[in-house]
Amino acid sequence: MDGEPGVVIRDAPSLPEYLPDPGTLHLWIVDLTMPWCDALADSGLASEVERRRAERMATEELKHRLLARRAVLRLILARYLGQDPESVEVVAAPGGKPVLLPRGASLGEAAGKTAGERTASTFPFSVGHSGDLYGVAVGTSASVGFDIERRRGVPRAEAIARRWFGPEEARILDGLQGEELEREFMRLWTGKEALAKRHGAGLRLMMRGDVEELDTARAEREGRLRWLTPRSGYHVSVASDAPIRTVALVIPEDDGWTR
Repeated sequence: MDGEPGVVIRDAPSLPEYLPDPGTLHLWIVDLTMPWCDALADSGLASEVERRRAERMATEELKHRLLARRAVLRLILARYLGQDPESVEVVAAPGGKPVLLPRGASLGEAAGKTAGERTASTFPFSVGHSGDLYGVAVGTSASVGFDIERRRGVPRAEAIARRWFGPEEARILDGLQGEELEREFMRLWTGKEALAKRHGAGLRLMMRGDVEELDTARAEREGRLRWLTPRSGYHVSVASDAPIRTVALVIPEDDGWTR
């Protein structure tokens, strides 16, 4: 990771407590298999709605993973807000994108703020999880998007690309086979997911044929999309409405930051 241009790793003594500078994104990656994540699942930081959703999970492991993710999210957001994680309220904006609801504000006020109107009481973030990893991207632009995917086989990858990818993206996959095809397809897919999350409409943008808004090649040229590899076998993308100069990768190694 140190060798990736524009990527810095924040070590334990310098875990961020302040919002990033313009042009910088903070990307937290948490391994949910760490023993201290079990304690977070039982910490009571999940909301009543989230606990009810967890009870519907098929297994105890999935239940605990969901509760741990919600606890991690509130702990991270609370660091930037300077308040107790119990008081952090996250709601879904129209379209499903999670937004931070400032104290005393309505959902419409939180979702409708522009970059110039944002204060320390609200800021853009995006979340994602795959396999054992959970991530939270935090920025200060108008909107950010984040996606993470564990590499896996993708049946009919080329056919999917021809249907849903732009011409330039589809050409990247031409002639690729086996693991090389899977790796490149998943890389492009995470980029499209991150761009879709940035817009707050999810992959509905793709389903309605909005190829231009999810053009990973254009977004990368404009500096609004970055790919990272925080762990072998995983693909990660971050997107922003403004150029991304630096991604500060934050990987907590113990639970000291949660206390």
